[in-house]
Amino acid sequence: MSNPYHVPASEHGVVRVFTTDLEPEGEAAITAQNIERLMGNGVSLDPSKVQVFPAKVIEGMGLTAYLVEGYGIPENDLAGTAAALDALTGLIVLVPSSAFRQREITLDPNPLLRLVGTFREEPGAPPRRMEPTASAEGVVPPGERRIDPRAVREARRSWMIALSALIGAAALVLLLVF
Repeated sequence: MSNPYHVPASEHGVVRVFTTDLEPEGEAAITAQNIERLMGNGVSLDPSKVQVFPAKVIEGMGLTAYLVEGYGIPENDLAGTAAALDALTGLIVLVPSSAFRQREITLDPNPLLRLVGTFREEPGAPPRRMEPTASAEGVVPPGERRIDPRAVREARRSWMIALSALIGAAALVLLLVF
């Protein structure tokens, strides 16, 4: 059984790092939109503030650099845990204070969701947040696929033009044959 963690309503500038070896794919996929089910009863999070991604997505950069660059965590604060952070495998879950919407919450995470550490952003630093990018292997974090509506319209238009040209060519062939 895990220990509950108290989050005061006044908390800001803190990032909690969790990890799990649960599978990121399939019906039970863990995403930013449903991670709260693993955080405890009655926990409600702002999914736009939570990040869930496979560790291999930031393999080249490392979680330490990701926290420094993306969240403004001072490098000195990560010095003792850098090797452990960079060696994490499985899914990484980053929950900043802003995800709690300035509400007091008690986290009682599922035992399969392990708290790796709690880190404080550099005081006075402007809020930052990076998005993990897909690696050369084409890994995209589950639940994070975003489709541009303009691209969908362009694809439909291209298909319609191709289909129209095919029908026109078939009609021309039929006219010439008969």
